[in-house]
Amino acid sequence: MAFTNSRLVWLWISVLTLSLSAFLTVAVYGSLQRIPSDVRVGDWVIGGLTLPEFEKQLEEKKKSLSAFKIRLHVEGGRLSAERTLQQLGLEMNTQEVLARLEPLTYGSPFQRAVYRWRLRHEVLTLIPRFPEEKVQGALKEAFREVYARQPINARRVIGPDDTIRHIPEIRVQHIDEEKLKEQLEKLLSSWETLCGSENQPLSLDVPMRTVDPQITLRTLQEQGIIRKISEFTTNFPNTQSPAVSSEGRVHNVRSTAASLQDVLLKPGEVFDYAPYIEQTEKRFGFKEAPVIVNGKLVPGIGGGICQVSSTLYNAVLRAGLTVVERRNHSLPVSYVPLGQDATFASGHINFKFRNSTEHAVLIRTATDRHSLTVKLFGQTPPDITYEVKSETVATLAPPVKYVLNPSLKIGVQETISKGKPGYIVETYRYKKQNGRLVSKEKLSRDTYTAQPTIIASNSGTGASGRSSLGADKPKLLIEDGVQGPHFR
Repeated sequence: MAFTNSRLVWLWISVLTLSLSAFLTVAVYGSLQRIPSDVRVGDWVIGGLTLPEFEKQLEEKKKSLSAFKIRLHVEGGRLSAERTLQQLGLEMNTQEVLARLEPLTYGSPFQRAVYRWRLRHEVLTLIPRFPEEKVQGALKEAFREVYARQPINARRVIGPDDTIRHIPEIRVQHIDEEKLKEQLEKLLSSWETLCGSENQPLSLDVPMRTVDPQITLRTLQEQGIIRKISEFTTNFPNTQSPAVSSEGRVHNVRSTAASLQDVLLKPGEVFDYAPYIEQTEKRFGFKEAPVIVNGKLVPGIGGGICQVSSTLYNAVLRAGLTVVERRNHSLPVSYVPLGQDATFASGHINFKFRNSTEHAVLIRTATDRHSLTVKLFGQTPPDITYEVKSETVATLAPPVKYVLNPSLKIGVQETISKGKPGYIVETYRYKKQNGRLVSKEKLSRDTYTAQPTIIASNSGTGASGRSSLGADKPKLLIEDGVQGPHFR
């Protein structure tokens, strides 16, 4: 029995001795200060180095690599520049690599021993990176001439005879920064070789790419604009009339027409006149010229803008395009036939039409001292033409309006202004093919308000027929302008 107990004691002593020995072995292994054997960074064996030694050598290699020079050649060497990898923006993940080794230095001896064991034969990777903004900045500084080049858009030229020709675009060669980055990173896949070199510059042909402008010859050709499809001209009203501000009106017409120059509408796109009025006011400003306020011609700002919309409206009708929104003036205008005008009142009345063709439509405008012309270019069947005719179906007699003039003798009347008749007009569009009528389309039925004859009188009763002082004033509806009345 004593012999058995003695064996148990020696067995426990042996187990404890072995455990203590194993613990001490693990503790010593976990406390080693050098990187495990065969650990590498790429082809660089770092096993056996202490962490401070490795960090110091890594910094030296990074510094050596950053100073490595690349001689860049553009266009076969016509332009050259020498830059270090640091100047080209080189960054490396050195901190990530160091972080992989840090667990060797903290935690319990057992934790460090386990991590050290797992790290054996590990291959760490240093990854070179070239941030896009840094590469681009270095290249722009090195090759200013290349970056100064800008492509030139293809142009559509319309001659005085309305013929169309195209001037092709001019392409340019720019540095392909993305491919250059790829080349540099591929070069640094064997960065140890570069670090071990005698820092002799490495020549590199810079990859180039062709840069097209925004508008190319193909872009213009795909728009399908091949000929003039309609044209309409209106004359400026008689500038000798005192009711017309010739300078202001002409300015307003020309400025608005300039805002429409070269407007391009895609197939199905709707033209909206309102934004172009806002654009014109910001770019050029509007001047004084008569406007229509609540059916009366009065001094105002912006008079004449509806001559542009009316001229465009007539060109649209004769091109066969679809009118989306349009209304006639409350009063007749002199520059187009009754029923063929298109007025505008900001926030109330607009002019819109749709490009109902299968190709783009281009708006061209031209003004001289006496007239405004709008031309539309695009592609429609050449054998199809359109005519527009208006018919006055009723004439409205001017009403009579009496106003009080106490200075007149009782019973005496005096005509202040003679009234003008109003009209009801119907307008039709006739579609023809090779000169033969194909269809007739009713476009509109418009009413132009008759202007009253105003007679002053004194009945002796004191009644004036005018609105009482407490009555609400009617809301101003300004047509053919942007502000009014504008009395000095």
